[in-house]
Amino acid sequence: MRLPVAIFGMLVMFVVAVGVLFFGVLGFTPVQACSGVCFAPFMMSTVGTVVIGLSATFATWFRALREPRAYWPYIGAGLMVALYLVALSVAERVL
Repeated sequence: MRLPVAIFGMLVMFVVAVGVLFFGVLGFTPVQACSGVCFAPFMMSTVGTVVIGLSATFATWFRALREPRAYWPYIGAGLMVALYLVALSVAERVL
């Protein structure tokens, strides 16, 4: 039973990752010349999403002896949404 739940969780995490990446690039790309701090929300939403996605995928499937760990994709999707909300908060202060 864990296998279908894990596969559905991977699909949910993929959809959330695509949404966070889309809105992160769309909303946090600086339009004026800036350095350093103004790239922080952009980097948080792009690099952070990729790192969380790879980590959750690795935690789900690597060395799962009999069945995958089905809860990690959902934790990864939640962390991606939380990271996007933190990046929004940082962008309000920086941009």
